[in-house]
Amino acid sequence: MSKQFITLYIGSSGLNTKLAPQRLSQEPSKVEFAQAVNVSIDDRGLVSLRNGDTLAQAGSFHSLFCHGRDCFVIQERTSDAAIMKVNSDLSLTGIRSGLSKNLPMGWCQVNELTFYGNGESSGIIENGVSSPWLIDTYNGPVDSSLTFLSSIPIPYLLSYDDAGTIVIANGQNIYWNRFPFLFGLFAKRDVISLPTIITMVKAVANGWFVSDEKYVRFFSGPLLHESTERRVTNTPAIGVAIDLVDSADLGLSGGYGIIWAATDGIWFGASDGNAINLTKEKINYPNGYTRGTCLVHNKQIIHTVY
Repeated sequence: MSKQFITLYIGSSGLNTKLAPQRLSQEPSKVEFAQAVNVSIDDRGLVSLRNGDTLAQAGSFHSLFCHGRDCFVIQERTSDAAIMKVNSDLSLTGIRSGLSKNLPMGWCQVNELTFYGNGESSGIIENGVSSPWLIDTYNGPVDSSLTFLSSIPIPYLLSYDDAGTIVIANGQNIYWNRFPFLFGLFAKRDVISLPTIITMVKAVANGWFVSDEKYVRFFSGPLLHESTERRVTNTPAIGVAIDLVDSADLGLSGGYGIIWAATDGIWFGASDGNAINLTKEKINYPNGYTRGTCLVHNKQIIHTVY
């Protein structure tokens, strides 16, 4: 009598915390996991141990930001926090010290300028040097209805669009520069107030995704003072969003958009303002998380909540 072989496993379709373990798929090419610890699953279903890591710098760090050739991180020290530049060899160069401890830093990049703020301190980094974020002088036509703030609102979240607008989140308010590329002119009337603290603000081609502690809204139109608002989710963003993600890499349509972590999963916000929950069918998120972040690497979304 000849032996008969039964294929038990070829590949995995990933994690599924929605169903009880006994109900998970055991189809050989689509085995589902109730738990997955320290492994990676590629687009063919191959499961492998994640690569190890090597300590580059000892210490306490957060708020890492990289764009092009610029990369910065906040280092928590004994008596203060400092902005450090991360060099190509992973060594650190001091940029600004004397910052208050344990404050997350918001960043955005405009050409060779890095704008930053943590809700208490702000500035601009150019060529490795930090300088104050100063008010610009208005030299245009006199308009009695157009008055400007006498100081820059100190942001803890920032976002930039290609039309020359920086949006600042300050508590429950968002502000933006009145004229393209004049990042030191904020009109008093250009402010939108939300019911609770703002947790995310990000630009896409046709508008802005903004979240407070209640839910995510989309402001349609490149000019915020002429935009229309609509709710797109019933849960808030709980951490830093990533932008300029090609929807085709996710098997979706909608051009370039953003990805954010929320209490009910990972969301993709398309350029037209539509939002899709990428993990709704398979992942339940535990309660109690208030921070999160995510990134895309080799067409894979890597995300954390904590």
